[in-house]
This record gives sequence, C-alpha cells and structure tokens, in this order.
Amino acid sequence: MNRFSLIALLALLLAAACAEDDRNRLAVESVIEEEVAKRVEAYKNGRMSRCYSEAVEEASTIADSILLLQARLSRDSLPKPPRPSKPERPELKTLKDSLRVAPIIRRDSLAGQTDSLDN
Repeated sequence: MNRFSLIALLALLLAAACAEDDRNRLAVESVIEEEVAKRVEAYKNGRMSRCYSEAVEEASTIADSILLLQARLSRDSLPKPPRPSKPERPELKTLKDSLRVAPIIRRDSLAGQTDSLDN
C-alpha cells in the first residue's frame, strides 16, 4: 500500500469514528424530555398545593374577621348597671342576761382535796 492510500484509510476510519450516532442522541434526548416532564409536573403539583394552602389560610383569616365583626356588632349596647351600695350596719341588740354567774365546780366538792385552787 502506498502512503497516500494509508492516510486516506486512516482519515476515513477517523471520520467514521467521530460521526454522531443518531440512535444514542435520540435515546438521550427522550430520557431528558421525560425527566423534564416529571420535574415540571412535580413543580406544578407543589405549586398547586402551596397555592391551595395559602388560599385556605387567607379564607380562614377573612372568615374569622367577619365572625368577630358580627359578634362585636351584635353585642349588647347597654352599659353594665352600677354596683349596688352597701347596706348600713344593723344595730347590735344586747340580750339581757337573766342568770347569775355561778361557778362550774362547787368549792364544797373540792373541800377534801388539796389543790392549787384553795390558795
């Protein structure tokens, strides 16, 4: 083989080796598209759930404020009645004591005993 044919053969092999394989590229693109679609769907689902929870939170805040406003408006508008005044102290009645004061233990029952009461 001459030198020129050898160089041409090497160039041809090199060009064939460097050529893109459409099957590989198409498979990679389809996998990438599937992953992107999954991520977009996950993002949409996350965003929808977050939006739903924010909407529920805002609606409950509005409902609470409406209920508080209705309760304040329907409250009794009459003021509290004043405190009653204290009654006057009743007059203390003293009872007349009709009995004489007498000792509980008679001295004649203690005559036989020596005790400190005799002193």
